[in-house]
Amino acid sequence: MGELADRVARLEREAAEAQEALRVAEKVDEEIENAMDEVESVCEALLNLSGELDVEIADHNYQAVERCAYELWGLIDSEQVRRAVDTVALLTAVRDGGSLPTVSVEALIAGLKDVEASHPTLTQEVLDTEFQTALDRAEGIWKRIYDDGSWDSEEARNNHLSDHMDEARQEAISERAARAGRFLMELCDHLAEAVWPEVTDGLRAADLERVARALKEASMAGETAPAVYKLYEVNLSVQYESSPYSLGAMGEQLMAFDSWLGAGGRG
Repeated sequence: MGELADRVARLEREAAEAQEALRVAEKVDEEIENAMDEVESVCEALLNLSGELDVEIADHNYQAVERCAYELWGLIDSEQVRRAVDTVALLTAVRDGGSLPTVSVEALIAGLKDVEASHPTLTQEVLDTEFQTALDRAEGIWKRIYDDGSWDSEEARNNHLSDHMDEARQEAISERAARAGRFLMELCDHLAEAVWPEVTDGLRAADLERVARALKEASMAGETAPAVYKLYEVNLSVQYESSPYSLGAMGEQLMAFDSWLGAGGRG
């Protein structure tokens, strides 16, 4: 009976150890899943931010657009996300019996010197070229319409042409500002569709160098967001100066504020 009791006790210990190992394994899987969810959630957040920008740009809400620009930068240049990457890499190696990471993903990123920017770019020169192209196109269209020889006087023809060109200019000014704002949406979409999948796919493949390169690319794109906002702000200011009412409710608020300032800020 003593030998049997010993065997039973040993089996009980082994069962308890197996249960504890299973509990630890489940806990490791849970921590990996939670950290992976945090990394993957950036993609959805970027797409949501793009949708939010669409609404705020349509409303000419420049303050909200500025907030979104810095939120974009913060989403992809996040210490919290990089810690989550390190967590996934370490715990996956422990679970699968692989080689443990020797450096953090932050250190890998810092050591990358040959990563080239892949994100789209926008400058004031490009915006101005598009603006002039739109004006030239409108002028060509209206001149063809008004050069049909049906006008009784050159003055009447020129007056009508001038009115339409004024409208075309205002439309081009408004489009230039909106284009700068929409470029922030392009950055969001580029990061969500082209760059961030490289982060998550590389992490699943335990390819930390691939992850680091993608994070570096994302960071390079994200840090341009404030400068893109400045382009938007400058061109929106030009739109406001050209036609305050073209900014809708925001234009009315700004005009009221300007009037208040002009009155010395008196209540």
